[in-house]
Amino acid sequence: MLYEHPVFRIMGDCSINIEFGDESSIPLNFQILSLDKSIESNPINGLIETNPQVRSLGLVFDPTITTISYIRDYIEDLLKSKQKVLSLPSRRLIIPALYDDPWSRECAKSFDVQNNIEYIAEFNGITPKEVIKIHTSSDYWVTGVGFVPGAFMSYAMDPKKRIGAPLYRTPRTWTHERLLNFGGLVSTIYPIRVPGGGQLFGRTPLDIFDPELKNSAFGNNPILARAGDRHRYISICRQQYDEIRASVKDGRYEYEMEEDYFDCSTYCSWLSEIGEPNQKLDPESNQLWGKGYV
Repeated sequence: MLYEHPVFRIMGDCSINIEFGDESSIPLNFQILSLDKSIESNPINGLIETNPQVRSLGLVFDPTITTISYIRDYIEDLLKSKQKVLSLPSRRLIIPALYDDPWSRECAKSFDVQNNIEYIAEFNGITPKEVIKIHTSSDYWVTGVGFVPGAFMSYAMDPKKRIGAPLYRTPRTWTHERLLNFGGLVSTIYPIRVPGGGQLFGRTPLDIFDPELKNSAFGNNPILARAGDRHRYISICRQQYDEIRASVKDGRYEYEMEEDYFDCSTYCSWLSEIGEPNQKLDPESNQLWGKGYV
């Protein structure tokens, strides 16, 4: 649900969070990204950074320069002048991936759980091959970046292609970097070796976190993903994976990325016509599983 009026939540002495709704919604995220762009175009003195997420916008500020009350008044004035979001700048990135890979299987075996892609398939009533086919048949909208450096949250833009699975009951103590995973309906990639609970089903040879800035695709930012990006996955074989990985390590790989504007208005109209699918229940807790990611 989109709130009639955004809710301002104090997050400490130097940060505030603006909630627009209580659901994971791409159209709701359009509103957040539009406000973020407005703030970028009309910067607040003392604002340090903004952090857009799927249903909220975080602001970090210098309390010696500005105040929470000033920021709130400023944001409310911006919101009063906001119109329907017609379009947003959006990059489209092609991400090659080796599905049902040996590293994901190794993780599953090490933590004594079922091969994750098989679990994802069973949970959605499909086969592992269909998991791959569905995951590669829709663009994924990046709603926010966070969790660990380089990680992002994204949702299939075609509601009929939204599959996923509940997180591990007990998170892993380690996960190989660059593994594709589902946490609820969220599709993301572990950028570095970290603990985690996402259901693993593939690995990309691409770096999505590059502190050395070896590839020009990163510019001056070690984090590849940006809120508002669209990701499209393509399935590759092991030989292709090894070849691409070698070129990435050497700094020779050319990321397939296009910068453009996305037609938000047409997309929202299309969503209204086809409707949103019902969310699944976690078979063990009998609770909705598709709303969050940890």
